[in-house]
Amino acid sequence: MELITKYEPDVERIERFSFSARFAHWSHTVTFVILLLTGLVLFMDSRWDFLAVIFGGYRGAGLIHRIMAVFFTVIPLVCVAVNWRGFVDWWKDVFSFGLNDIKFLLTFPLEFMGFHVNIPPQTKFNGGEKMNSVVTTTSCILVAISGYIMWFPSIFPSTLVRLAYPTHDIFMIIATMMVCMHGYLGSLHPGSGESFWGMVKGTVKADWAEHHHKAWYDRQREQQD
Repeated sequence: MELITKYEPDVERIERFSFSARFAHWSHTVTFVILLLTGLVLFMDSRWDFLAVIFGGYRGAGLIHRIMAVFFTVIPLVCVAVNWRGFVDWWKDVFSFGLNDIKFLLTFPLEFMGFHVNIPPQTKFNGGEKMNSVVTTTSCILVAISGYIMWFPSIFPSTLVRLAYPTHDIFMIIATMMVCMHGYLGSLHPGSGESFWGMVKGTVKADWAEHHHKAWYDRQREQQD
């Protein structure tokens, strides 16, 4: 049994994500994972010493954590500047949450359990992906802001510094849960694994796009004609 749907280059495919979108996604994923692991070293007790060894000790983990924090912040900003139109289109789609998105959220549990369901016409991002975009992005922004406050406490009010610590921890936990859920549903869950190739190769099978994102698929076809 394959963990990820096999890539099929010989069938009709449709472009889903540009190179800049894929670069932003994967670079952010890598920095997030490294920040999570180094953060665990700094946050947890001695039972996590094995992670400290990987990063060259607690001091090394702290240094890597700060370096990755800069990349975690700068890379998305650069990608937004490079592909501003794509960024705007993404958030316009996310906030176009409508009745079909609600219907999707109601029917998705059945698809998740393996039942065949008729998916309401979805835009480029389905109802679940739209919610994930909002929660994950908000969490990551708050994690970054609170992290910089913790990094440079002398330039911020003491009350803000005290609030930064629980904010950092709580929203990192939320972001981690969302990333794990997103990773499973976007890569490993049967039926939705094709979206993994959309974020790796940039394209998805046309029939998969029509079934899972019909509103977006129809619009792409109209633009091609």
